[in-house]
Amino acid sequence: MGGINSPQKISKKDLIFAKKYTFCTLVTRFDEYLEMVESAKNAGFDGSDIEFLYFDNNNSNEFDGYTGINHALLQAKGEYLIFCHQDILFSFDDRQILDHRIAELNQINVEWAVVGNAGRDQTGRAFTRITDPYGANQKAGNFPHEVMSLDENFLVINRKQNIACSSLLSGFHLYATDLCQNAQYLGLRNYVIDFHLYHKSSGNIDQNYMLSKKRYIYLQQKRKKAQFYSTCCSIFFVSSNSLLTYLFNKKILLKWLRSFYKRLGNLQA
Repeated sequence: MGGINSPQKISKKDLIFAKKYTFCTLVTRFDEYLEMVESAKNAGFDGSDIEFLYFDNNNSNEFDGYTGINHALLQAKGEYLIFCHQDILFSFDDRQILDHRIAELNQINVEWAVVGNAGRDQTGRAFTRITDPYGANQKAGNFPHEVMSLDENFLVINRKQNIACSSLLSGFHLYATDLCQNAQYLGLRNYVIDFHLYHKSSGNIDQNYMLSKKRYIYLQQKRKKAQFYSTCCSIFFVSSNSLLTYLFNKKILLKWLRSFYKRLGNLQA
């Protein structure tokens, strides 16, 4: 069996990328961005398997964090997309160290989606490896450590995984949290790794952050509303409340609840 139109088996191992790393940045100050690029090149990110892309937000915010990542994932040639701030400097760790950290993580769990240098796990514990205005040479936690959210200053996205930011959200805050949660929903994992760099700013919780937070909460509430699922084999009920999910999947209660939702017009007959 052969020929041009013969079926071909594909797998993750067959994915081929033209580059190893693609850097992508939202730019409002081009001089600061060029300083970041120069520091990256001095840290070993200067080979033929590296590319630098940027979104020009100098005159207007054509792209935000959510649309920036989604467009970069489509345009990037690299196996790993480094989506980072313009105000970071690779003053400490270099490419060789990042290569080693990624290789280490691939041995631990190949199903990882995003890594960064700061984040929090499910219990709220912070894991940090950075120098910024809060302090020099910060190292909180053991690495790599699985987390549910990451700081946006430095993200390494594994393009072998099918992930993206939510198209219903916009802005410059919480896009890393959204990306991590979308990955986690797909059964993938996110980590803080031991990769030390310098971030010039400390970030701030302003009105825009609070608005982004409000929008994100609203989206999660909409995603987790009570809902019926109809398949070819069964009908079942899902709610963010585990007790309700258990009770209303009992046959007699499921029948009553479906009838109740129909009367409210929330379930199509």
